[in-house]
Amino acid sequence: MWNHEQFTAKAKLYFGRAEDSYDADDTDQSYLWLLLGFEFLLRAPLAKASPVLLASHDGNSALHAAGFDTGNEIPRSIPTSLVAKRLALVVDGFRIDQTQKDVTLLNNIRNEELHAASSPLRNLPTHKWLPKLMHIVGLLATHLGETIDDYLPTQIVAQAEHLKGVEDKAIRAEVAKLIAKHKDFAENLKDDEVTNRKVEYPKWIPTADCPACGIAGKLTFSTVHKSRERVEDDQIISEERQITTGFECSVCGLILESAAQLHAADLYEARDRTSAEDIAEKYADYIESGYEYDGADYMDE
Repeated sequence: MWNHEQFTAKAKLYFGRAEDSYDADDTDQSYLWLLLGFEFLLRAPLAKASPVLLASHDGNSALHAAGFDTGNEIPRSIPTSLVAKRLALVVDGFRIDQTQKDVTLLNNIRNEELHAASSPLRNLPTHKWLPKLMHIVGLLATHLGETIDDYLPTQIVAQAEHLKGVEDKAIRAEVAKLIAKHKDFAENLKDDEVTNRKVEYPKWIPTADCPACGIAGKLTFSTVHKSRERVEDDQIISEERQITTGFECSVCGLILESAAQLHAADLYEARDRTSAEDIAEKYADYIESGYEYDGADYMDE
């Protein structure tokens, strides 16, 4: 019942379902599968040390976990809050105060999504919880002799990496000092120097007012999620989620290089884009070049 290999197998099964939902552009369902799988992965290190560590103190659950026949009594396990406390003593890198806080947050999000009319997975900003989940999964994976890529889908890891540090107060303080420094520089520029430095960007390049000098600077977006392609009315359709991960001002020289820094400067933005490509146009080059398949024939022995 509390075998650590079964826990990790079930966690990977649910994380795999999260990947399938993510690829199908159903992020709410994907995140729910993540949180459900997370529950099983949390318990794996304790089960590996001893299944008794997961057994409730009530009744004969501990005896059952130790391999004794307890008849028809249904064994019960400890709550997630106690799992987090014990993990701090078993897994390297776990800090009991912060880990308990983060595990409680993730557990509450899951419970509210499952048992309440509200939907935190749709309404709560992803940066508030996804990097926390990735961090804990990474620690657990290392303890179990694996890597985070053995558990979490690649796209979700990439998204969490981009969002890491958004809630970090140290980063906010660092960005505030950076903005102040470049603001002082801009205030000492002469009008002709500003004119010479200023860049007029084409309409298709995203821009935002610089938080230091107020002049439009260039934004950089990175794709953190891309759905599988599908065919609709002779077109190949796909959706992608992009977030701001860079900003550069040509006038004052301010450069921001992460979603966390962009968030601290109030320049963070997430956008959804749909791309459509005509099937005939996509394969036109093959047709015009007279491309012919030059591989083995079907059933060629």
